[in-house]
Amino acid sequence: MGKRELARGALWNQWDLHVHTPASFHWNGQKFDDDLSSDKNKKLVDEMIEAMNKAEPAVFAIMDYWTFDGWFALKQRLAESDAPKLTKKVFPGIELRLSAPTKKRLNAHVIFSDETHDQQLKDFLSNLKIESINRPVSKDAIIALARATAPDMLERKGHKKETIASNDADALLAGYKLAEINCDSYKHAISNVPNGLAVGFMPYDTSDGLDEVKWEEHYAYFLSLFKSSPIFESRNLELRSAFLCEVTENNRDWLANFRHGLDGVPRLVVAGSDAHCFVGTPEDNDKRGYGDFPSGKKTWIKADPSFRGLKQAILEPAKRSFIGEIPPKLQEIESNKTYYIDSVEIKKTGNTNAAQWLDGCDILLNPDLVAIIGNKGSGKSALTDVIAMLGNFKKSKYFSFLKRGRFLGKAGEPACHFTGTLTWCDTSTEERRLNESPPEEKAELVRYIPQGHFEDLCNEHVSGKSDVLEKELQSVIFSHTSEDMRLGALDFDQLTEQQEQSLRNRLGEYRKELDSLNASIVRVEEQLQPIEMKKLTDLFLLKEKEIKEHEKLKPVEVAQPTETLDPEQKQAAESLASTNQRTETAKKCLQETTAEITGLAKQQKAIANIHERLRLLRRTFDQAQQESTDDLDALGISWSDLATLEVKTAMLDEKSNQITARQNELKIETEKLNTELTALATNQRSFTAKLNAPQQQFEAYQRQLTDWNKKLSELNGTATEPETKAGLETRIAQIKDLPTQLKELEEKREPVWRNI
Repeated sequence: MGKRELARGALWNQWDLHVHTPASFHWNGQKFDDDLSSDKNKKLVDEMIEAMNKAEPAVFAIMDYWTFDGWFALKQRLAESDAPKLTKKVFPGIELRLSAPTKKRLNAHVIFSDETHDQQLKDFLSNLKIESINRPVSKDAIIALARATAPDMLERKGHKKETIASNDADALLAGYKLAEINCDSYKHAISNVPNGLAVGFMPYDTSDGLDEVKWEEHYAYFLSLFKSSPIFESRNLELRSAFLCEVTENNRDWLANFRHGLDGVPRLVVAGSDAHCFVGTPEDNDKRGYGDFPSGKKTWIKADPSFRGLKQAILEPAKRSFIGEIPPKLQEIESNKTYYIDSVEIKKTGNTNAAQWLDGCDILLNPDLVAIIGNKGSGKSALTDVIAMLGNFKKSKYFSFLKRGRFLGKAGEPACHFTGTLTWCDTSTEERRLNESPPEEKAELVRYIPQGHFEDLCNEHVSGKSDVLEKELQSVIFSHTSEDMRLGALDFDQLTEQQEQSLRNRLGEYRKELDSLNASIVRVEEQLQPIEMKKLTDLFLLKEKEIKEHEKLKPVEVAQPTETLDPEQKQAAESLASTNQRTETAKKCLQETTAEITGLAKQQKAIANIHERLRLLRRTFDQAQQESTDDLDALGISWSDLATLEVKTAMLDEKSNQITARQNELKIETEKLNTELTALATNQRSFTAKLNAPQQQFEAYQRQLTDWNKKLSELNGTATEPETKAGLETRIAQIKDLPTQLKELEEKREPVWRNI
C-alpha cells in the first residue's frame, strides 16, 4: 500500500499469518541452498515475492520450521538494486514444536515485527532450550539431537542410524522432525524480545493444537499457554466467538469457564493458509498456496498493515477481525457504492499567481469515518464545506468557509482559482470550482447540517417562522413507518392524508370547500415546478445505477458437487435439503400472512371511516331537526312525518370483530413462523457444518444468490415503496398526470366561487 492509501486509515484486508518458504524442511518444491545469496536462492525469493504480490492478502507472516532463513533471504534480496518490488507487508515468524504431557507434540508459533533486528531473532533462538539435550536452538544442536536419538525412534521417522552418523543433511532433517522445545523456555524467549516486538501465536484446534492437551489432566500446562497467547489459530467460528468472550446459544453453558481461563481478555483468532508452496492448486486444501485459506475461512483484519496494526487488532479483536468470505462492512460498501464517498481532491486550476491555499489536497475517506478532529483553523470547516458543496448541498448561505468575506472573498477570490472533485466508490465524480453553487436541478447527494443551519432550524421552528425542521422530522418519521401503517402512501403528506381522513371529515363542516380546492391547486402547482421532476428523475437514474452496480455483484455460479458422500454427509445433505424446503415454505407463509395483515388493517380503517361518516350524517340530520323545530311547531307538523334516519352499524361491528379475531390469529401464526424460521436457521448451520468443503461452498453460493435476489427485489420494489425504482416510477407518473388534475380542479372551483 502506498502512502496515499495508508492515509485513508484502518481498512479491512486479508491477512495470511501462516505461510512457509523454501527454508522449511516440509516445503513442497525446490528448497533454499545453504548460501542465501546464491543465484538459485535469489530466483526462489523472486518467485516468492511475485506470489505474495499476486495473492489477495495485504499482510503475510513467514512461519518456517525452526529457522528464520526464509526471512533473512527475503530481506537480503530486497536490499539488492535489481530486486523486484514487494507490495505487501511481511512479518518474520517461526513455527516450533513444544514438548507436552501428551503423546504428541504441540505446534507453536511466534510473530515478530518486521522492524526486529536480525540479532534479536538470533537471540530468540538462543533463548529456546531443546528438551533432552538442554541446548539452544541451532543447526548444530538439532544435528546433535538426531545423532543422540535411539535407532528405533529414528526408524519410525524414516531414518537410519548409520546415515545420520555420516550425513549432516540427513541428520538435520531427522532433528527437525524430532526436536521439542521446553515450554517455559518458549514463553521466556518471547518475553525477552525487547519492546514487545514478538507475540505468541498458538494453534488451538488446527494440526497439533492446544486442544489436544486435556486440560482436566494437565491443567497447569494447558492454562499457562492458554493465558499467555495473544493469538490463536482456529477455523471454527463457534470457537472464535468463545475466544472473543461472546455469548452464543451453543457456548452459553461453558463460556464462563472459558472466559475465566482467558482472564476475561478476548483473544484474536486467525486462520492462516499454512501454505507449503507459492501457488496452490485451486479447490485442493492439501495443496494450498499463499492466500489460499482452507474452506473459504479467510482472515480479515481491520488495521494498518503493520505490526502496530496487528497489536491494535489484538486489543480489539471483536471489532477488528473477521473470518469468512467477506466482512459485513465490505459487503455493505460493495452493495451500496453509490452512497460512499471515496475521495475529495482540490487543485489550483485558475490564476497560477494565486496563493497555494488548498492546492494539492487529495484526501481518501475511510468508509467508517465518524468524526473530524483538529484545532481551530486546521481546516475542518473547509473540508466539510467542500464535501457538502460538491455533494450538491443547496443551503450554501450556512457555510462558514466557502462564504463571502472568507474564501469566496468579495468577488469569488481566491475560491474561483481552485477546483474540487468528489469521487464516489462507484467511480462517478462531481467536479466544480469552489466559488460555484450546485445547480438547483441536481439531487442532493450529501446531507449537511452546519452549526448555523442547526441553530436557525431550531430558532425558526420555535418562533414559527419556518416549518423546515418539521418537514425534516416528518421525512424521518415516514421512513420508519411500517407498510401496514403506510397502506400505499408514498410520502408523509399522503400518509397523514390517510391517517387523518376521519378527522378531516369531522372538521369538514367548519372548512369551506373553496379553501380545500385552493389548497389542492396550490399543492399541484408546487409539484409541477420543473425542479421537482428533475429531482425525481435524478433519483430514478441513481436508483438504476445502483441496480446496475448490484447486478455486477451477482455471485459466481458454483456447480452442485457430484462427488460421492459418506453416510454422515449424505444424511446431513438430505436433512439440509429438507430444512431448506421447510424454510422456503415458512417464508412464503410468513409473506402471505404479512400481506393478509396489511389487508385486514385496510379493512379496519375502512370500517372506521364508514363509522365516522355515519356519525357525521346523524349529526347533520339531528342538527337539521333542531334548526327546524320552530318552523315545524308553526306548521303543526312532526319531523318524523317528513324524514327518518335509520343507521345500521351491527353489520360493521360484526365485521370488525371478525377482523380483530383474525388479526389475533395471524399474530400468533406470525410468532410461530418466526420461531420456526429461527429454529430452521440453527438446523441449517448445524447440517451445513457437517458437509465437506465443496458442499459447503455450494450451500454458501445458494445463500449468497438468495440474498442477492432479495436485495435486487428490494431495489426494484413496488409502486407502494417510495425509495425503490417502482416507487419512483409511480411518483413520476403521478406528476405527469398533474396537469389534467389541475385543469379539473380549476373547473370545479369556478362554480364554487360563483355560488359564494
